[in-house]
Amino acid sequence: MSRSFESGVASYIIGEAVVRNYFPVDKKGNADICCVHCDFYREASHKCGLTGKIPEYPNKYVGKECPLEQIDIEEVT
Repeated sequence: MSRSFESGVASYIIGEAVVRNYFPVDKKGNADICCVHCDFYREASHKCGLTGKIPEYPNKYVGKECPLEQIDIEEVT
């Protein structure tokens, strides 16, 4: 049920999320970090599910507005 704020809003409660995505790295160590390998990329709309923006060349790299930060490579065994 949505509440009505007829008398205005006094303050806001902040909600945050930490997300994680795994980009593939081939057996030679070549990473393929591009939007099409991201769980948050929306293929149907060609938009990022995190920013709501259409990234440039999603098959080649992540967009310049991508909020994901690259961290360590996780080995697959």
